[in-house]
Amino acid sequence: MTRFEEISTLDTALEPVFGKISDGQRLSFEDGLMLERSGDLSAIAMAADCVRERMHGNRAGFISNVHIDYTNICISGCKFCAYWRNGDSDDAYELSPDEAVERVPDDVQEIHLVGGLNPNLSLGYFIELLATLRDNFPKATIKAFTAVEIHELCQRLNLDPETVLKKFKNSGLGMLPGGGAEIFNDDIRRETCPNKASAEDWLDIHRIAHGLGIPSNTTMLYGHIEKPEHRIEHLIRLRDLQDKTGGIVAHIPLPYLHGGNELAKDAHPVDGSLDIRQIAIARLMLDNIPHIKAYWRALGVRLAQVGLRAGADDIDGTVSREDIMHEAGSEAPRGLSLLKLKQIIKGAGLEPYRRNSFHDVIEEVSV
Repeated sequence: MTRFEEISTLDTALEPVFGKISDGQRLSFEDGLMLERSGDLSAIAMAADCVRERMHGNRAGFISNVHIDYTNICISGCKFCAYWRNGDSDDAYELSPDEAVERVPDDVQEIHLVGGLNPNLSLGYFIELLATLRDNFPKATIKAFTAVEIHELCQRLNLDPETVLKKFKNSGLGMLPGGGAEIFNDDIRRETCPNKASAEDWLDIHRIAHGLGIPSNTTMLYGHIEKPEHRIEHLIRLRDLQDKTGGIVAHIPLPYLHGGNELAKDAHPVDGSLDIRQIAIARLMLDNIPHIKAYWRALGVRLAQVGLRAGADDIDGTVSREDIMHEAGSEAPRGLSLLKLKQIIKGAGLEPYRRNSFHDVIEEVSV
């Protein structure tokens, strides 16, 4: 265990920031920029590891889960996405509810269900999809539909989000995923995802969901054309939402993946130092969000393991199947066993525990 007073840094500008962290004070926008720009990444990671340990002790979580992408047809055309297809593409698809059920393995705690902005799908389709999965897997939490998907459906059918979310909750929705947040800055969104819900729309749908008792995760896509100030602004807006609602369970920093998408010509591949910095800064800035994930499917297994000692207290789960990041060039495995997840956490010097979607302990485990 490293204590704050044992952290030394050659970057004297970090000392007042570390003093605030040690005292449990909230960091400002300027503090966040200092963390972004400092050359002493090691000290920043150590500070984040101290905060992780202060919040969660020596433990890190994992879950048995499956990712289902119910359609790849999408009208958004985001420049960072390699997964979307036009409706007339040879490899375009829409899963029926029964086909979705076939993709779920036994004994999963969580079904992660997302897709593209498909204009062919009705409200009834989504309700049937949720209800069918709920009826077949009553013990699993269904974490489904990004705020972007919900916004598109509401706009297309002239429905208000609260009405739709109530219907979804009654049909089996237990939680919202964090996808679609990307970067909240309007100028960056116009360049990267101009046809997608705005930052305000995304935040508003999560706020409404929290008010209905539907918790959520959050994300931030980094490492493309955004700047450090955009990333800190993004985190502060998430922190402000959490101050108001308390409904955010975990935050997941997501690196931009360089393969097969239009944005690649303007962006450079993310390196490991930026990955670790974003995990650490998320832990230090988001003082009111309980959990930070080092999502192995996006980072790769080895770097995710390092992230567990840079502020993250969770490595996500077995995943079982995931297509969106694979299409964008992720070289991580398509899934991991429960034993492998335990070994990864143990190898980072932490004690693994199996959890549910809300990070409640299901099983204390040993390797």
